[in-house]
Amino acid sequence: MKLIFAKNMGFCSGVKRAAGIADKALKGKVRPVQFLGSLVHNENVVKEFLKRGGVLKKDLSEIKPGILIIQAHGFPPLPENFNKKISIRDATCPLVKRTQILANSLWKKGYRVIIIGDKNHSETRGIMGYAGNKATVVENEKQAEGLAEFKKMGVVVQTTQNLDRVNKILKILKRKHKNIKYFNTICPEVQTRQKEAKTIAKKADGLLVIGSRSSANTTRLFQICKKSKKPVWWVNSLKELKRQKLNGISTLGVVSGTSTPNREIKKIKKWLEKRLK
Repeated sequence: MKLIFAKNMGFCSGVKRAAGIADKALKGKVRPVQFLGSLVHNENVVKEFLKRGGVLKKDLSEIKPGILIIQAHGFPPLPENFNKKISIRDATCPLVKRTQILANSLWKKGYRVIIIGDKNHSETRGIMGYAGNKATVVENEKQAEGLAEFKKMGVVVQTTQNLDRVNKILKILKRKHKNIKYFNTICPEVQTRQKEAKTIAKKADGLLVIGSRSSANTTRLFQICKKSKKPVWWVNSLKELKRQKLNGISTLGVVSGTSTPNREIKKIKKWLEKRLK
């Protein structure tokens, strides 16, 4: 079996930054170190930080004096009267932060903010908060067709969306609405991985996607691979991969989400290469 590994695998720059912030906090003396939501969308990564003493919190009301780390996908603006005894470590990805700032600016200028993204994703909810919780989320072409008319419309995108899907939605919005200001806020690293997945899918007769099912960008990679009509396996660890049967594949293409740990990819790569001997 021949193996084709994507060039871009493992943590993206935003996840590396978030992991670095968490690592530094946990090496310090201040406790508790609290995570507001999952730092990144990979259960194995989150578990490691919790094993080291981190505490996962789901709501601001649960936060105690100590350190609070904002997840990489961001969070709505914190209340102005938030407890001053809590030290904030903002691990929001800079690209997500840029989208939040754009949404906030558009909202303050009187635009109706449109977010192309997944309504229930934590990043989308965070962006919504920066638009006064008055933004409209468009998840698909049907919703774009049925969108009400607004005098001024400002469009931003959840950073982990599929560019092809976004362009289809945007085409409908531009056809139906006159005054639109659009910002392509999809992460360049996510776009690169999506392009790689398409290229590799043409060369391989089977595909392996490594990453968590809670990860939006990994989900996009899986969807792209499925479109190839070739067998696709989706795992988050070597342990999961060992339970799969990769029979009848002559060329296996391998891609990963942006929150997949490099060490897990190395273990999988080593195991697959051993099978070639």
